[in-house]
Amino acid sequence: MSSLRQKAIVQYALLIAASVLSYGGALYGTFVFDDSAAIVKNMDVRNVATSFRSLLRHDFWGNNLTDPTSHKSFRPLTVLSYQLENRLLGLNAGHMKKVNFLLHTIVCLLVLKLYQTLGRDNGGTFRTSFWAAFLFTVHPIHTEAVVGIVGRADLLAAIGYITVLLLYQRWITNGRRFGCFVYPGLFLLTVATMLFKETGMTALVACGAIDVLKRINWDRTSSSVREFLNIHRPCLVRVTILALLSIATLVLRLWIMNFESPRFHRMDNPVGASNNTMTRMLSQSYLYWLNCWLLLCPDWLSFDWALGSVPLVETLFDPRMLLVLLLYGSIILLVFHPSASKSKEVKLSLALATIPFLPACGAVRVGFVIAERLLYLPSVGFCYLIATGCRRLIQRSVVFYLPLCFLCTAFIIKTQSRAYEWTSEDLLFRSALRVCPRNAKVYYNIARLATDQGDRETAFAFYRRAIELHGEYEAAHMNLGNLYRETHDLDRAERHLRKAIEIHEPFPSAWMNLGIVQAAQKNHAASLTSYQRALELKPNYANCLYNLGNLYIDMQNSSMALRYWREAIQQNPRHSKAWANILALYDNRGRTEDIIRTSELALTFLPNDTAILFTRANAFGKLGQYETAEGLYRQIIAARPEHAVYRANLGVLYHRWGQRNSQAIEQYQAALRLDPNLRSAKTNLLKLMGTS
Repeated sequence: MSSLRQKAIVQYALLIAASVLSYGGALYGTFVFDDSAAIVKNMDVRNVATSFRSLLRHDFWGNNLTDPTSHKSFRPLTVLSYQLENRLLGLNAGHMKKVNFLLHTIVCLLVLKLYQTLGRDNGGTFRTSFWAAFLFTVHPIHTEAVVGIVGRADLLAAIGYITVLLLYQRWITNGRRFGCFVYPGLFLLTVATMLFKETGMTALVACGAIDVLKRINWDRTSSSVREFLNIHRPCLVRVTILALLSIATLVLRLWIMNFESPRFHRMDNPVGASNNTMTRMLSQSYLYWLNCWLLLCPDWLSFDWALGSVPLVETLFDPRMLLVLLLYGSIILLVFHPSASKSKEVKLSLALATIPFLPACGAVRVGFVIAERLLYLPSVGFCYLIATGCRRLIQRSVVFYLPLCFLCTAFIIKTQSRAYEWTSEDLLFRSALRVCPRNAKVYYNIARLATDQGDRETAFAFYRRAIELHGEYEAAHMNLGNLYRETHDLDRAERHLRKAIEIHEPFPSAWMNLGIVQAAQKNHAASLTSYQRALELKPNYANCLYNLGNLYIDMQNSSMALRYWREAIQQNPRHSKAWANILALYDNRGRTEDIIRTSELALTFLPNDTAILFTRANAFGKLGQYETAEGLYRQIIAARPEHAVYRANLGVLYHRWGQRNSQAIEQYQAALRLDPNLRSAKTNLLKLMGTS
């Protein structure tokens, strides 16, 4: 085996080991933050029978692309990867994190190959390509993309993106033949990369930029433009073709969006939503510096940067403008410094860092202030720039190996710590309090999680704090109203829900929840109006249809209630509460055959729903089909062994069955061991004991 191959194997092994060391201890946990909307609640992922044609009509979150509320984030190939994994392994956060880790490791190896292709490791024993790839592998800014499951879009796009660059460089090096096949192939691969994530559309732009920087000597003076064009004609022709293909890619992406801009809430990105051009430009420039700082010193890491995280820069005299000037001055110095003309690595690094960032640069309004996972691809150029600088320092003195090793060690430790924070929402949300203490969305998410955990005291405190920081936070007002409703403080609940609607009138969830409060207040007319408004805003709103059915039950109109519950399950066949209410209505009317038929249909969508199985078991018991009922009860008890009522009802079944009194007594006693106060089990047990 040649020494070069041995060195390559060692370098690849070290990168794999660094990747394992950085992330190997955090490949477990739950779905967190955006994972819930993009994966757990996304029917395109959950329903493995969803066709690819349907994926082409939906955005990344499972909404129709034509929906006015759609973010137009079109990533069908990424969604397909989630769906295939669900089909093979189920929706398991640990498995999905491991797949992301594997993809990241592949990207790291491709990045090393890219660095080796673009530059030559000159000047002693320092290997620029390896150290740059090592920094990329362990950089903490990648944690969100690797351990956050929705980051798979960035990982897959990175694989496609770097593959396009490598193929183009290989084609250039090997004689540039068969261009009529190569260009269409690169275009199709770029389109596929774009279908993983939007940043993929810049791959051909990066190919052109690298081609120009590597093959045109800008320092060489030409007597005329014609001479310049003659000397560099092949390169300029290639770049022109790449530019046309890039424009075609952009037009295709806009066509997918129906040439419509996505609509984002103002609080998601106050910079993009600002109506003042000067404020928007100054603030966006400050965001460029902040993104660079996160790459240089990735200590401030947060799952969200919305609302008050980054105050707007509204004047040139804002002290933060000094940082902006420092950034722009550094870039100018890097590009035009005399040493830069001797080495093209600096310019290549800057091109690799800036080009994939173009979709998020603020030229088009986006729905975030800072998104750390969007820095995954730009960090390819940044790490190469840092390694190039380190090489120049180490050429002067080997002592500079010490700060480089310290930096790599610090990055590994920070990545391990940050990856652990991504294993649960509680750790993730609370970690942001240090970084963004004035971000109302951080407090909102902690309150939402506390509500799910039954910690109402924390939920109340953090919802109130979110509203203190951002009084126009309509979602916080709505959830606080719902919390007051759960504690039966209906007046305060109504006040907060009305405030949410006042802030944002087309808010279907707030209208529906206001309807629930009004129904609890027995204000049926007002409740009906609120539900109708919610359905005007969101016609296929299954939860609202379900609650409207509940309202009609309160109004003693069971036929209308049944109608709306049926509509709810038409919109969402997995709406268990709607199925349960339909079955309960049939039970109250003594329609046992309808219970059997309807529960059979319901179980095709919810095969393990104990409420549906319980009603079905009771129905078979009433029809005298005891063996079928017994099997259903046994299935329910196996799933919920801690519920006394199921054992008590099985005891009733044995009681009716005849010659099964001993089994009935056994089940009643088991029920009472679980719940000593269960009156029905006590009464029936006494009856049986008296007749024994």
